[in-house]
Amino acid sequence: MNKRILFIGGILLALSCSKNGGGEGAPASVDAEDVLLHRYDDYMQAPVVKNSHAEETGGSCLQPIWSCRTVIPHAILTAAAPASVSVEQKTAVYPRIKKVADGTYLMFYHGGEFGSRVYLTRSNDLVEWSDPVMLYSPYAVTIDGAEDIRRFVNMDAVVLADGEILAVCSYREEKNYAKGIGGGLMLIRSKDNGKTWSQPRTIYEGPNWEPYLLVLPDGRVQCYFTDATPQTRNSGTSVIVSEDRGVTWSEKVRCCRLYKYLYDGDNTEYTGQKIYTDQMPCFRILNDGKTLLGFLEDRLETPASIKGSSYCRMSLVWNDGFEWKNLGEESAGPEKRLSSVVKGAAGYIEVFPSGEVVLSCGRSSLFSMKIVDSEGGYNSTENWDSRWYTPFEEKGYWGCMERTSPHTLAAAMHGNSGMQIGLFWLNHRIDAAKSAVTCDGNSSEWKNEDLLFLSTPDGAEVIIRASRDEQYLYLLSEFVCPSGTDPRLDLKLLKKNGNGTCSMTLSSSSSAPVSVRRGKTRMQQSGFAAEAAIPLKELGSPVDGDRIPLFATLSSSGKQETFTLSDISKPNTWQTILLR
Repeated sequence: MNKRILFIGGILLALSCSKNGGGEGAPASVDAEDVLLHRYDDYMQAPVVKNSHAEETGGSCLQPIWSCRTVIPHAILTAAAPASVSVEQKTAVYPRIKKVADGTYLMFYHGGEFGSRVYLTRSNDLVEWSDPVMLYSPYAVTIDGAEDIRRFVNMDAVVLADGEILAVCSYREEKNYAKGIGGGLMLIRSKDNGKTWSQPRTIYEGPNWEPYLLVLPDGRVQCYFTDATPQTRNSGTSVIVSEDRGVTWSEKVRCCRLYKYLYDGDNTEYTGQKIYTDQMPCFRILNDGKTLLGFLEDRLETPASIKGSSYCRMSLVWNDGFEWKNLGEESAGPEKRLSSVVKGAAGYIEVFPSGEVVLSCGRSSLFSMKIVDSEGGYNSTENWDSRWYTPFEEKGYWGCMERTSPHTLAAAMHGNSGMQIGLFWLNHRIDAAKSAVTCDGNSSEWKNEDLLFLSTPDGAEVIIRASRDEQYLYLLSEFVCPSGTDPRLDLKLLKKNGNGTCSMTLSSSSSAPVSVRRGKTRMQQSGFAAEAAIPLKELGSPVDGDRIPLFATLSSSGKQETFTLSDISKPNTWQTILLR
């Protein structure tokens, strides 16, 4: 046996280990042999226990995967537009990213804030995108004997169980929209993952904006939309339903409306017609399999400002089951709701199998995401103005999200220079289960697929996994090192009962007792693995069921990244390791 010296939290620890790293679990000497390194994408489809983190979503966060970050210039996304169109029409807005059956990604969007043309582009990795294809362009129509122009906006899509794609967009007549005349919803479908599309057909007629498609567990398809009365700024959300995969559709049901005021022309008196809001709908099914959660925009103003400006706040609504009460023309609802809880616009929802519900909206023109509990925050003491994460640098409007695996989420939003697109890993509590670990820098015996992820803008990445036995907590960190980078990981662990912290640094130059091995990923990316054993007694002797808070900083090329929204002075914001 030989002695290794480990420096943790200002204490020199003498560890016993065998020369080959076996036996008592303490680290072995450095071995230069190449090993297989793992990345986050090796675990994107790792199984998840439903609602495994439903009671602890306050510690969950979305971590940017910098290697999947891009901004596509507007000139590229609208290159298919005729040279004669206005500059405004050459701005790409209103993205909707969808992962389709063959694993590729489609992004729909339209040109210009008020739109005329709907486009589609495709990607394998969310970074490189194909040349755009124009799905809709404006054309002349005749309304009541007068010529008008039909324009298209707000495409949304959904993938059915067999992989067929339904895509719906809103259309309006340019001159008649303000009069409440014309407009509707058009549907196209694809059976080859978006390579070719059917001829469009109208599935609803009437002024509208912002359709949103949702497939129910029984196969029915719901199409929600902003049900607009342009003359009075009256809106609300309605829904139509198809029981035959989008071939035929029901009559509309007015399902969500927030009362604003009574309006009588330009008078300032509160008399006359009831005016409502609740618009730009997005709905998801919660993990209980029966509750619909909606995140809707409230466009608010007073009757006196009907010709002036308005402002937006966001409301959450819940419906028990998939059938909606018809509100008719005079009612507001549903009753279960949190109205105007936060200032923002253009809401979106995603739900992770592990229990986290993610909300997004534009706050001060910045795309912002917030994780709430598995019920959407209804019964929590949520501070709705806190813990919003703004991943994109440029201001813009109309963002979206798409969960791409049980552990990842894609997001996009228009910005000044182009479409901002990113992929995010869901960091949350990881488990350290009892297992036999040889601390030699080789992860071949590691079975635990729980991981924490960090990356830096230069492309350096690390995944952190944990294991334990009766004496040690083992940490395995696997680094990807793009050319010219040499990342370093600084870790701080909180001792049991908050009695101080333990610190350590992992890098390619770490020496015993940290075991370091060079290696490559399955995609031949270079990097290294660093494996360390920390005596449990130096962490306050935690036992089964105890949690060890962890703060991590990844440094590379002068840049540093920590866990999103984590504060080194507040251990309750750190990630945690649960001893099993």
